[in-house]
Amino acid sequence: MGAGLRAALVAFAACLALSAAPLLASTDPTQPAEAAASAVSAPPPALQPLSVQAAIQPPSVLQMRLAPDGKHLAAIIYDAYNAGVMILRSDTLAATGTTRAGWERDGFYLLRKSAQDVHWITPALLAVNHGLLGESVTLEGKRVAKLGNGVIGKAVPGDPSNTLVLVFDDEKHQSFAVVDAATGRSRGVRMPASGQPIAWAFDDSGELRAVTLANSEFWNDRTLVAQWYRRADGRWLQLEETPLPAERWQPLAARAGHDGLVVAARHERDTLGFFTYDPLERRFGDLLAGLANEDIAPADNPQAHTVRSVLRLGMRPQLHWFDPTWAALQAEVDLALPGRVNHISGDPQGLVLIHSTGDVDPGAWRLLDTRSMEMRHIVSARQHIDPLAMRPMQALRYTARDGLQVPAYLTRPTASGPQPMVVLVHGGPWVRDHWQWDAEVQLLATRGYVVFQPQFRGSRGFGKRFEDAGFGEWGRAMQDDITDGVRHLIATGVADPQRICISGASYGGYAAVWGLIQTPELYRCGITLAGVSDIAQLFSDWSDSTAASRELLRWRVGDEKRDRARLDAVSPLKRAADIRAPLLIAHGDDDVRVLIGHARRLMRAMDQAGRRYEWLPLPDEGHGISRLSSLKTYHERMLDFLQRHIGSAATGTAAPDNPRP
Repeated sequence: MGAGLRAALVAFAACLALSAAPLLASTDPTQPAEAAASAVSAPPPALQPLSVQAAIQPPSVLQMRLAPDGKHLAAIIYDAYNAGVMILRSDTLAATGTTRAGWERDGFYLLRKSAQDVHWITPALLAVNHGLLGESVTLEGKRVAKLGNGVIGKAVPGDPSNTLVLVFDDEKHQSFAVVDAATGRSRGVRMPASGQPIAWAFDDSGELRAVTLANSEFWNDRTLVAQWYRRADGRWLQLEETPLPAERWQPLAARAGHDGLVVAARHERDTLGFFTYDPLERRFGDLLAGLANEDIAPADNPQAHTVRSVLRLGMRPQLHWFDPTWAALQAEVDLALPGRVNHISGDPQGLVLIHSTGDVDPGAWRLLDTRSMEMRHIVSARQHIDPLAMRPMQALRYTARDGLQVPAYLTRPTASGPQPMVVLVHGGPWVRDHWQWDAEVQLLATRGYVVFQPQFRGSRGFGKRFEDAGFGEWGRAMQDDITDGVRHLIATGVADPQRICISGASYGGYAAVWGLIQTPELYRCGITLAGVSDIAQLFSDWSDSTAASRELLRWRVGDEKRDRARLDAVSPLKRAADIRAPLLIAHGDDDVRVLIGHARRLMRAMDQAGRRYEWLPLPDEGHGISRLSSLKTYHERMLDFLQRHIGSAATGTAAPDNPRP
């Protein structure tokens, strides 16, 4: 174990709290007041801005799991370099053992051993997933057996004595294995055909019952996706084969000895729901769970053809249980810990582990004894963050110019009236932002900036029609959604129209630069991190894109040959002469997703046009920033850039006296 991780484990043990409080009258010191959790609450007194050092400091605890018998906890502890596992007694929180982190040789390969996930197999045996290296360990942290690549979890969830685990070998064979965690003995899982597994379902006896396989043609970017099902009698059936972009269902769960599946699908719906599915008749059955205006996801692993709980994926996540005992307990926990998303697990008649997260709270774990209804705070993920000093995140909707309702997040500083605003555009673009504690958002909001995060059309989680509305709309309707949101906040007196900057990474970096070109009257400055400058170049450079990802890109964005003129018309590289506001360009020189050539070509074009920009190279960084030193450099440069160009309400600085371009 490295010295850094050893120190992190010691610090973690030292900060464990043992104070107890009645659940319905919690006096948890990390619990923010209800006013702090409400976006419409009265402004609290002026607080110190979140420091860059505190913002970039990683969480000391990444995960915590409660043993099946409730007697122990397993926590993944992180020291910014490696992650190890500490096993604790749940009654005293005394450590019984830890695992070793660092590097380990596996044949000819030197593998990094840093815990990513932990699963309880029995009350006395755990499986730790290190990515390419999985192992089972005792309560003392001693290795029992090597388990192979990619531990998925326990093979037979309902049997506390069963020691079989499921393993997915993505690096070598793209297949599955069932491994005995007590002995290391392994057996391969027979696959119905060749291909890359992209979804699967095991039944409650540990047998693979359904798998979705993708196969790409070698000479062209065409991928076919096949749905396979294994009948109760052991025979495999190919249910369907469709092109990659086609809508399809995803297998979730199966029941041993029976023919049938639980699947996630949009069957005759706009939003994602959970259905029963008859694979022999190839037809959908009952809708088990679904909402009209937002997608859902399993809150835990569906087992034995049932769904116990779901997570609503709207603007503010919410857990829903179908079991009345768990539903009643969830309601009590949510009442005691308002303003958070509270994940509960364990025994509803005994000990329950609560993991709470929220917009002002990076996360904390608590233990609830349901027999006495007393709750103990165990540890916070980021001990150095005071939730009461953070700014709440408000969910809102506004109307785009074509009538589409666009969801967004808004985080406001303590000051009232129009304030300088930073527009943070998410990447992807077919992902989304979430209602959660965000270091960059808090860095800005605690310094007096309004932070606006539009979930423009094409963002995921709000239904298929909303996502599909963004296809082919880079620089067009997607950008219009951002623009219309900014104008809405100006019109409602939230944003100071003379002090707005647009920023983003990856696609968000593209949108930031395009915003300066398309709507120069709105923005005083822009920031792009790992941004795309030439859309067509994404199809032909030496990035890490695969045949499947290029096919999806053509479907969602446009064909680089057939639509070249349309793509060039909204590529910042072609309009570099129109960038007149100050621009900060940052890019990692090891980026293999959006190559650094995008930044270099854009800077060359701006040089030729005589346009100003600031360049921040990020050595040894990829598509994003992982090193603490680089995070510190980037965020300090970002804050300095904003201060110089739009000022800060927190420092009392007026808008800089430079004319709008």
